[in-house]
Amino acid sequence: MVVSDTANKIKRLPLKIKCFMVFMMFASVYVYGSLILSLTTNHLNTDTFLETDKCPACFGHSICVALKNDRIHFTGWSKIRLLDIVNIKNVHTAQHLDNQEQIIIKKLGHNKEFENIDEKICKDANRPKGCDVARVLHITNTGDEIRRQGLLPKHLEKINHMFSCPTYSLIDRVLKYYKEKLTPTSNMLYTRDKLQIYATSLINAEPLMLQTFPAEEGWPFPKYHGACGRYIAVSHEGEPLHNFFSETFQKRADIAYQIMKIAEKLNNEGNQFVLYWTDLSLENLVVDSSGKVTVIDLEDIIVVDREAIARTKPRKDWDELHQSSFDDCNGRNCLTFSPDDLCTHANSDHNYFAACRNILSEYANEPSLGLMGGLLHDMPNYAKDDWDLQHLLHECVHGSTPGSRIKIKTQLTEALFNLRNVKDKNDAAKGKRLHE
Repeated sequence: MVVSDTANKIKRLPLKIKCFMVFMMFASVYVYGSLILSLTTNHLNTDTFLETDKCPACFGHSICVALKNDRIHFTGWSKIRLLDIVNIKNVHTAQHLDNQEQIIIKKLGHNKEFENIDEKICKDANRPKGCDVARVLHITNTGDEIRRQGLLPKHLEKINHMFSCPTYSLIDRVLKYYKEKLTPTSNMLYTRDKLQIYATSLINAEPLMLQTFPAEEGWPFPKYHGACGRYIAVSHEGEPLHNFFSETFQKRADIAYQIMKIAEKLNNEGNQFVLYWTDLSLENLVVDSSGKVTVIDLEDIIVVDREAIARTKPRKDWDELHQSSFDDCNGRNCLTFSPDDLCTHANSDHNYFAACRNILSEYANEPSLGLMGGLLHDMPNYAKDDWDLQHLLHECVHGSTPGSRIKIKTQLTEALFNLRNVKDKNDAAKGKRLHE
């Protein structure tokens, strides 16, 4: 009787409501089915998801075997493909089953960006939009030149920040460290390998940065595990820096100290290549459970060859320190820089400026995250009075006299080194007396 009454009530409902109920029923079944399918299917071993059919217009293939053998699985929310709609950055968490290591799987671009790159390749090959980029990459104007002449600086110049001013030495280093060769055990690089490097540069230089300046040699970047199609796998290095904005001042001073040391490492004093930040924010750095800081966004780093500058002397003041200029940017984070200036000077204070301007100081505001006042906000009096920290940060940001940032960065780094061991004003007084 109850069922009959319910059926009669449904019959009396307006047609629009009935249609809506049917639609919701099918939608629920679809969502539930998609959810179950996502949780039971490992998409990391499918060519469709990885887009391996695009190679050599891709990042490589060195980790494909592990993926195809089902040794790497998505974890957490990354298992659910329906969420890819909102995961526009295409960054996923995963686990390598061979060693239980947590890793990050990255596509390094929005889907629309990849569509634009494919369209550019098709156009350069005089093919219609939607062409098979894997088949036509070698007959593009640039691809044909690479096939005949080899990979030269002119083929990579200014197609991304890494190659703002490429030199033969930089390309030699890229080729030497390249892990995505067609024949990994061979020292020879085939035309396909060089085309793949060119395509990677068109898409995103980060895979090349990770390989060319590897974590294993002390660079403050994630470890590069490999690529498959249009995805790369890197080590999971921790949580975004903005999650630590409310930590104790002692903890934040330790993080700030590490960031200054990273800036020093990127400057690579006394060595051939210097790396410059051109985009730095709280989201570009992460901190692991032990407190170690790592740079995770390498797309916008400029690589400059000091030896080439000394050899070619591109300007009269090439050997004088280049000094970056401060811009308030209406209270928001920004970095003003000139690729030409960085590329024609053997040395610059830009990395120290970037660290102070966009992370440490009061100018480092991230309104979208609700974070204002920089990492060293709410500075205790002992930091201001005993270590002159506020003045040091101000000078690091503004660089009021030539060379002042280089002088100040040593004092600033020393102050942060001491403050990371200070819990309160009594500790500060003890530390100051010992320092004196």
